[in-house]
Amino acid sequence: MTLFMACLLCAAVHAQSLGDNQRPVGYTVTDDIDINGAAFGTAGTYTIGAVMTSDMLAPYTGCRILGIRVAAAMALGRARTFIYNIEDGGMTALAEQKQRLYEGWNNIFFNGNGIDIVGTENLFFGFDYTETDEMVAAEQGGICSVGDDVDGAFYLWQSGQFYQISSVGKLCVQLIVDVSSLPLYNLSLTTFDAGFKYKQPGETVDAYLAFANIGRAALASYQLGYQIDDEEPVYTTFDELLPQGASSEWQFSVPLPADITVGSHQLKAFAVVPGDASPATPCDETAVTFGVYSQSVPRNQVYMEVYTDQYSPYVPFLNEALAKLRSENPQLAIANVHRPGTPLAIDGAAYLHELYAYTYPTFTSNRSYFPGEAYIAYDMNDYLPVIGADMTASIIGDIMQQDLYNPSFGTIALKAGYDEATRQLTVEADGTLLPEATAIYGDVALTLLLTEDGVKSQQAVYNAVTQRTTVNSNYVHNQVLRTYMTAPTGDVITPSGDGSYTFSRTITLESGWQVGKMTVIALLTKAADSVTDDNVLDVDVSNCASLPLSSATGIIAVTADTASSADAWYNLNGQRVTPNGKGLYIHKGKKVVIRQ
Repeated sequence: MTLFMACLLCAAVHAQSLGDNQRPVGYTVTDDIDINGAAFGTAGTYTIGAVMTSDMLAPYTGCRILGIRVAAAMALGRARTFIYNIEDGGMTALAEQKQRLYEGWNNIFFNGNGIDIVGTENLFFGFDYTETDEMVAAEQGGICSVGDDVDGAFYLWQSGQFYQISSVGKLCVQLIVDVSSLPLYNLSLTTFDAGFKYKQPGETVDAYLAFANIGRAALASYQLGYQIDDEEPVYTTFDELLPQGASSEWQFSVPLPADITVGSHQLKAFAVVPGDASPATPCDETAVTFGVYSQSVPRNQVYMEVYTDQYSPYVPFLNEALAKLRSENPQLAIANVHRPGTPLAIDGAAYLHELYAYTYPTFTSNRSYFPGEAYIAYDMNDYLPVIGADMTASIIGDIMQQDLYNPSFGTIALKAGYDEATRQLTVEADGTLLPEATAIYGDVALTLLLTEDGVKSQQAVYNAVTQRTTVNSNYVHNQVLRTYMTAPTGDVITPSGDGSYTFSRTITLESGWQVGKMTVIALLTKAADSVTDDNVLDVDVSNCASLPLSSATGIIAVTADTASSADAWYNLNGQRVTPNGKGLYIHKGKKVVIRQ
């Protein structure tokens, strides 16, 4: 959702000062205002605010929230200000107070002793903004914002759902926090990104570290450093002023040793502030894991997992784009995982929504994280009704192609048999795991799941003519996740000495399922008893293969092990070829240009 901008602020802003031990905390911590007078353009009352996650609040554990700061472009009268804790199934009010809002920055101190920060809460804080007919006619709103758009920094809460506001930057709202319990000098590392997960010996890693001064005093000097595994740490000293509450960033390069071993490694970043003993003791540290490989195999397919919702009118727009993408890209396997509590949901997939689905619909590509993104999953809900299926398919296709050429460390070939009398389906998988697979992942798991096309069930749809959302009770859903043939997180593979494996599972299909419209999908991942926020980056999909169950009886079909030869060549459609002229090919997991 986009607001329009009324005017830019050019003059100083009235601001109310805070006490010595009180600090503004949020996406903005200054009195700056860039856009002064943004508006929705329609009269009404809007609940707007920002969301701070537990990760963002954790550095202030033990401190106390006393109130909030709100900037207004004009006098807005008495308005409700609030802080809510976001919980499963809704929100709980922690503080609410009506107070007159004047032009400029307003400090609102809530009644009572404040709210203790425990570091596990997720807070939505802001105010009820009323836009009048007079404001709409004058094209002058009362909303203030600053900087660029940031996820979480400006939300509208309406009808039980969050809508991100775009194109106006961060909403000018802040928490007022009593920081008396904080140390005098302290740094918090807020973001650490080391690029794509898989790297090769001798490669240079371009890393990014964001940090904030959360102590009670400004820092005139501090150190940042990094460390690969247990190697000697490398420090850089910064002799530059970092005011209390201010944030900064460090972009640096990390050369990997040419003799670094194949397997899983850790890159750690840390901060050191004045007063630490020698040797330096970090005041904060963070780490990412990465995999080092020497050899790889091409991927059979890219696995697109869609977290969908029968009550979301955005879903049909995405489904139209995916139908086009699927028809043109045999390298794509799709599973639509329906939101818990809806008619097409299955219990075993609920954990996927908890991990990935921050809105609906969203999707992951190989469940892998793209550097710099706020989430593992992607959503296009701001654009789906606007840009059309062709453009949406093109954008998603670019993501798919990127992930198709990421390294894989195991092959998959599938075959299946079906007994019509007993409705028993048997799926057999075989392949080979490279030494990289066990070195990086430890135990490797294979997941088998079944999807079905042509499933009729309800779906919210948007009618562009009437501009209304209605429910289509006979909407045709495709790629519906019906069941797992293994544990939802997969079953462990036991390879032989040469890395080869075989795997077989049998289940009885439900009577209502249309066997000829079903597809089995196989995924290779790291084995994990459960997947949580702590290990979610480790369980990306290393390879995927799918097999349509196109016949009702007998041996149904066989998928070739498209990556059986480490020396094979492929064209950009994923087809195995023999290079016989200039062009762009895929060889050993890399793009190769033959010029003559």
